Amino acid sequence: MTEGELEAITREYLAAFEARNLEECMGYYTDESTLEFVTLFQGRAQIEEWHKARFAAGLRLVRLDRISVDGNKVALDAVATSKRLRAWRVNSISGTITAVFEGTKIKEMKFGIRAGG
Repeated sequence: MTEGELEAITREYLAAFEARNLEECMGYYTDESTLEFVTLFQGRAQIEEWHKARFAAGLRLVRLDRISVDGNKVALDAVATSKRLRAWRVNSISGTITAVFEGTKIKEMKFGIRAGG
């Protein structure tokens, strides 16, 4: 895959997430995929539950600061918000999202707080 193709796939996934399209989001994962968001979620069933919980919490990207591609790895710097954060009187958090692709599927995805964020 080219860098442009991986960036396009990543943006399509983000659009599906924003639209709360669970079926489309899950199309980017396999049974071997992992997603790390505080804890580790392994396989499609656990990752689907993670998506449902994030949708229910109102998790949204409010700003995408940067997207870069290096080989099969896509890195995003973004700002997110959710109902849960706002309940804690935190309007938003800055963080990084790193996705490692295997073809057109997300093999690994990790979320982290960006330093200084």
